[in-house]
Amino acid sequence: MRSKFFINTLLLTISNILTGALAFIFTVILSREIGARGVGLYQLVAPLYTLFLFFTGGGVTVSISKIAAEKKALGKTKEIYKTIKVACIFEIIWSIFITSMLILLSKFISNNILNDERTLLSILCFCPALIIVSISSIFKGFFYGYQKVIEPALIDVVEKAIRILSIYLLIRIFYGYDINIKSAAAFISLSIGELSSLILLYICFIRFRLKNPPQGSSDNSIQLLFNLLKLSIPLAINGILTTIFSSIIAILIPKRLGVAGIPYEESISLLGKLQGMAMNIVFFPAIVLSSVSIVLIPSLSEGMAFKNFKLLNYRINTTIKFTMAVAFSTMAILLNGSNQIANMIYKDSSIGAIIYSLAFGIPIVYYEVISFSFLNGLGKQFELLINSIIVSLIDITIIYIFMAIPSINIMGYAINFAISALIGAILNTIYIRQTLRNFKFNVFKNIITPILIFFIVFFIGKIVVKMLPIQLFIIISYAIYFIIFIFTDK
Repeated sequence: MRSKFFINTLLLTISNILTGALAFIFTVILSREIGARGVGLYQLVAPLYTLFLFFTGGGVTVSISKIAAEKKALGKTKEIYKTIKVACIFEIIWSIFITSMLILLSKFISNNILNDERTLLSILCFCPALIIVSISSIFKGFFYGYQKVIEPALIDVVEKAIRILSIYLLIRIFYGYDINIKSAAAFISLSIGELSSLILLYICFIRFRLKNPPQGSSDNSIQLLFNLLKLSIPLAINGILTTIFSSIIAILIPKRLGVAGIPYEESISLLGKLQGMAMNIVFFPAIVLSSVSIVLIPSLSEGMAFKNFKLLNYRINTTIKFTMAVAFSTMAILLNGSNQIANMIYKDSSIGAIIYSLAFGIPIVYYEVISFSFLNGLGKQFELLINSIIVSLIDITIIYIFMAIPSINIMGYAINFAISALIGAILNTIYIRQTLRNFKFNVFKNIITPILIFFIVFFIGKIVVKMLPIQLFIIISYAIYFIIFIFTDK
């Protein structure tokens, strides 16, 4: 079982590195073609897209994944197939209804909530993606639940590639147009990529179903829908509230920067540099953590069902140890090479200062991210929801206070980045320990060892960063860190 877990994690990691690289290329193309102001406009709309995505299909992937894992173990393939059918019918009707409401309200939202009429076209352009993604989430959840990661992994790569090709062609077509049209083109490319993903996922599902005919008994359709909604609604509410807070933050940042004396257009540019550029670099290495999370959630659910606490303890500690290694190695690299990385990717050294300030919070933030996956897998959706709300309220409070201070302005986000994540990490850990009474946190291997290796790599990097091309510096830094990490992990 352990070998399958790690093989699936490895396959997803490789796939997610590819898709993450492609997504990163997408943001680079976008930033270079439409500039920081255009990216800022895109970032104003992006949380709204995520918000309505949670309204249309929030929690479906994780819920279907957990249901599929349980029914597979019981040999009830007929029930999971029927659940997929019921879920698809429900999602088609529900997502069309929500999308129609959004279209009717789009002008009001752009003018009165986002406070920028240039966002209207972008809102309309992401509407098709809401319906498409909601349906494709069902099939992704099915494959993850069956621990068949290759199909969705390869399809994600294809989807990102099509998305990049689409945005490149659309930007060429709309060359010379206003930034609101170019920003909307990014959402058109999103819909094109997601449509290709849905088609391929459906084909793979049909092939799988033909090779694996339905077996076992099944509840009626109403009961199956109830079972699905019982799992997905808490996750959807969590996502909705979190995204509402993200939207508030995206709107709040330019306003508080304005209080600090920064003009609106420059504030939008800073928002683009922060959330559309710097954050992409900070979270790029976390791609591997998303791979772990996808495999980990059904695995922890299965462990809880069989009360295999020894396996749960092992997987959680192993995941934390790996997370800290990724976090501290990334922190060492960004503290030494933030300006060079910003210049290499965005041709803008001013982004380097933002990246540098965010780097200090990376270990805390990465741990918080993976601890949310722990709660999800352990079936603690309500606790996850409460913690998310608390963290979001802290986010808003810190940003409101610090970004309005002229001497701090955009760097106030870095203060929030670390403090809110620390509180979230502590709250999550408390619930994990309450759920797993015999849970033993290995402080030496999970915290002390990664920190000690960090200092070694940081001081080596401080010497060699000016001697090497930045690409080689990154590779060597990661290599040194993980060689020492593997050697000491015995």
